[in-house]
Amino acid sequence: MKKRLFVLGAALVVALAGLCTGCKGGGMKDRVLRELPAGFKYEIAYEDHTFDYTDSEGKKITIFGQICAPEEEGKYPAVLLGHGFNGHYTDFPAECKAFAERGYVCYAYDFCGAQAGGRSTGRTAADYTPFTMKEDLRAAVKDIKKLPNVDSSQVFLFGGSQGGFVTALTAADQDMKDEIAGVAMYFPALNIPDDWRGKPEVETSPFPGFSIGAKYIHSVQELDPYAVIGDYKKDVCIVWGDMDGIVRREYIDRAVTAYGAARVDLTVIPGAGHGFGGTALDTAVQKVLSFLEAHTYES
Repeated sequence: MKKRLFVLGAALVVALAGLCTGCKGGGMKDRVLRELPAGFKYEIAYEDHTFDYTDSEGKKITIFGQICAPEEEGKYPAVLLGHGFNGHYTDFPAECKAFAERGYVCYAYDFCGAQAGGRSTGRTAADYTPFTMKEDLRAAVKDIKKLPNVDSSQVFLFGGSQGGFVTALTAADQDMKDEIAGVAMYFPALNIPDDWRGKPEVETSPFPGFSIGAKYIHSVQELDPYAVIGDYKKDVCIVWGDMDGIVRREYIDRAVTAYGAARVDLTVIPGAGHGFGGTALDTAVQKVLSFLEAHTYES
């Protein structure tokens, strides 16, 4: 019921603002930026959410995830959250809570086959690659846009590490780039092709109980992500720690160049590594939330 507290305020903002004419991301220029009172938080609820789709190899894939969203009826922008290597849908609790409390439908999900103990089904670790992850994400976008509480014109992508790498590739797809309102990433692992280039295409086990298959290695060895990701022409938020020992600064700088510096909101967190905790996590969450709110319009 809290939304009623700011209806008059929002109406006044609309009346004073008129039509929006300065959206950097494009495509929303005739809409008015949504403005919530400082400190306002929706009551939120969590719900498991699964959907099925058939991938490019004819496999039936079931994606499992969790939706965190405002309890109050209405249409809200959506954020899809993609985990990193050997990660799970549970990897972004602070982000889901913070974003949902500010009026976003958040969907965090398991990429199929991309971790030990994942809950999405239909593909094994031997079959998964960043490109099957792209298929999962593309299918998730289509599914989430159909939900009755989602404003299908405002779908944002968020990913961390390998999830950021996949997010960047997916947003640049010809039939997807105009559908995504904005992209946010923690330490996107755009180094993945370099890490596997020239390596033997054989299964390897970097973690106990989880392997990377030859199919994965073969799929990335000839990929130049920087020749692809710049096809996404809207705004991008990147948060990276200057002590990251996995994604070096050169990969972040090349991403900024590929997108165009004017479109990238880059935050470098001193002392943070490949994974945020404590005050670094607080900074990262608030930075992404600020980015989302600066690109969110009245439904």
